[in-house]
Amino acid sequence: MHLIDLVAYTNRLAGRSAGEKTAFALGMLLLALLLPPWPGCVVVLVVMLVATLLVARVPFGTYRKLVVGPLAFLVVGVVPLLVSIDFGGQWLVSFHAAPGGLELAVRVTLRSLAALSCLFFLSFTTPVPQILGVMRRVRAPEVLTEVSLLIYRNIWVCVDTVRSIRAAQSSRLGYRTLRTTYRSLAMMIATFFGQTLQRARAMDKGLQARNWHGELRVLDEGARATVLGVSVVIVVQACTLAMGLLAWRAL
Repeated sequence: MHLIDLVAYTNRLAGRSAGEKTAFALGMLLLALLLPPWPGCVVVLVVMLVATLLVARVPFGTYRKLVVGPLAFLVVGVVPLLVSIDFGGQWLVSFHAAPGGLELAVRVTLRSLAALSCLFFLSFTTPVPQILGVMRRVRAPEVLTEVSLLIYRNIWVCVDTVRSIRAAQSSRLGYRTLRTTYRSLAMMIATFFGQTLQRARAMDKGLQARNWHGELRVLDEGARATVLGVSVVIVVQACTLAMGLLAWRAL
């Protein structure tokens, strides 16, 4: 079981309704998009961190480990906002600080972190089959739910395939020198695509043999929404909105 799935099935909120958690995450995500980055998005970020780390009891080490990738992507996307490029002149190309670039970068960073915390809360507290169950209950297009399930499943299949190939190559000293590293990477890519196509054909044949009609049934044993749970979600979101607006007016 992958680490995200393990946390999603064992956190403190695992027994709560997937509909409540989804509504809470999406509502907070909407607030992260509507409230001003400072200080509204900071309030959303703090609330979601409290909900994820303290209420759901997601291990901080796991959260920190999995957030590194999105943060690196965010840094790569924000850095160009700080720099302005001019063509021409003595050096043909010149770099200098972009006017208003720092303010724009801070706004983008705060809003992105707030939105990311909402998505991480949903990922760490709600298993994928339960999320798909919520999508079906709200009458989401069947194509969307089925494609989401297939993509999610095949992502981890592909990750495990790459790990097994790399482990086999490393045991044979395939990454000892730069030359062998390039050769091993090329062989890994070729083998990976071949195995991926083979798995896709096998899955297609298996679905056809089972008279597949465009829907993959998954076991959803999640709890149902309660009046108390929905009330808590609404109250927390209303308080977050009020704190964000009050802090914005105060500053």
